[in-house]
Amino acid sequence: MSAQKVSRLVLFVTFLIWVIYGFLNGFGQWPLAVAFGLASGLCLVTVVVISRKVTVKLMDLTMVGYFVVAACVTFIARLVSFPYYSPVVIWLMYAAVAWGSVAAGRPFTLQYARESAPPEHWQSTAFWRTNLIISMVWGLAFLINIALVVIALNSKHSSLLLAVIFPLLTLAAAWIFTMCYSGMGRAGREATPRIKSILAERR
Repeated sequence: MSAQKVSRLVLFVTFLIWVIYGFLNGFGQWPLAVAFGLASGLCLVTVVVISRKVTVKLMDLTMVGYFVVAACVTFIARLVSFPYYSPVVIWLMYAAVAWGSVAAGRPFTLQYARESAPPEHWQSTAFWRTNLIISMVWGLAFLINIALVVIALNSKHSSLLLAVIFPLLTLAAAWIFTMCYSGMGRAGREATPRIKSILAERR
């Protein structure tokens, strides 16, 4: 199995972990939801490390980091109000990591892009700029989701719509943008050598 397929599988499992966590939490099983998230997150990261097919991504560590915080707050500090504010914490952590990677000049999507792009493109300005823009779009999506869940916490109506449905639609929009924009960038990289060859022949 190629690194790209393994990476997609990891993304799918990550999404599944969040779905099961949300399902358990929605049915009032908060301690079980946190325990499941922490155990499954650690198992996923361990499997990725052992497989050596792909690297552990910043977003994988962000997920595990959240569940570590949630577990400490739930089982050690026993802060009963944390489950109520947990959606804000989740999106806040993802936004912080996304924008932190952008500020550091190492957009987090580079980790995913390098698994599908040839190594000779990794150091190109166009490759970095494409991932910078994509990472910023995801960072914006996370900020929007923070706003949505904050509004949901202070709203008596449509809390499910604001806290769950709209954030999922925001992520879907970011994913569609990623697929379209990365495809455009890949097409541009593939076309550049041909253009240079044609210009060289004309000279």
